[in-house]
Amino acid sequence: MNTQNTASETTVVEAGIFRNVVGHFASGVTVITTVVDGVLYGTTASAVSSLSMEPPMMLACLNRSSSTHDRVVSAGYFGINILADDQSDLAFHFGRKGEDKFASVPHTISPEGIPLIDGALATIVCKVNETATGGTHTVFLGLATSAEAHDRQPLAYYRGTMGKLEPVKELSAYTATRAWVLLRKSPLGTDLEIETIAEATRSEAAHVGNALVKLESEHLVFRTAAGTFRPSPITAELTDSVYDSRATIESGIIASHLDKLTAEVIAELRRITTELGRLRDESEADLDDFLALNVAYHDALVGVAGSSQLTDAFRRLGIGTVWRQALTRDEWSRNLDHTHVAALTEALASYDAKAAQDALAAHTAFGKALAREVVARHGGTV
Repeated sequence: MNTQNTASETTVVEAGIFRNVVGHFASGVTVITTVVDGVLYGTTASAVSSLSMEPPMMLACLNRSSSTHDRVVSAGYFGINILADDQSDLAFHFGRKGEDKFASVPHTISPEGIPLIDGALATIVCKVNETATGGTHTVFLGLATSAEAHDRQPLAYYRGTMGKLEPVKELSAYTATRAWVLLRKSPLGTDLEIETIAEATRSEAAHVGNALVKLESEHLVFRTAAGTFRPSPITAELTDSVYDSRATIESGIIASHLDKLTAEVIAELRRITTELGRLRDESEADLDDFLALNVAYHDALVGVAGSSQLTDAFRRLGIGTVWRQALTRDEWSRNLDHTHVAALTEALASYDAKAAQDALAAHTAFGKALAREVVARHGGTV
């Protein structure tokens, strides 16, 4: 017998978890463009897909806080520019608010008057046919009036990373293999079986092998005399080095890109900070949820630089395994204090560089001290 939940019974997945899960959906990257009174507008969007063949229709979702959103409503037409693999800089360019985004971007005006980005993998011009509202976004259902494709390679987006399709698959395998190692799915003292990891993570064995080579350079695995790979013990020296490296990246972003913090990013940092506090206060809260939110917080901050390489480098410095392996359910909420994160958030919101640097330094010192304590408690290695 089928049953149906009532509204009062419906639960909603936590935002940080949802963001992580939907990030597993690989997609292309697009820029939605339009024109009103001769002024050109554009914004980066990933929630775009074909809707029907008969008639030819596309679906595009735009945040209602975007200025391009309101212009699409006014114009009644929009362009979908599917970016090529060498256009990741345009994804970041059109993802920022303000400025004349087309001033430095070669483009062509379509017969409908819509700006289309030169060099794109494909372009589609749509007339708005219907709209619907979903959460913070408007869903535009557009009737395709013209379309053109070119012989180029796509810019792929997967788990917060943009790049060429094959490197994205390699990065996915690296991320999954790194998590396998750090979560100790192969215990210390045992070989890391490439075929086993590949099958479990749905990766290609060759990519897993390359990931292990990279992890060896990062001192997270080591090669035995027999030529196999094994997980390296995590020591206090390693955790110190990781925290210092992460702090160097974030300190550089605060020093160089503080002016790029938008109201939307600040709102997201505040939301995550509030959620971190809520999870610490809830007796049944899960450590993985807390760690996922922490990752989302730092991703948002590092992402301000608009560099996928910098974001990738920062993510490679994550060592959540220390906390997952070493803290019990009863211990983690008492130990993982987010006070310094809250101070950092407010300093960033005030565009106070010195206060932000001080809060970051305090956060780093706290993390290093706690990591050392946890590692020492486990005999010097995790």
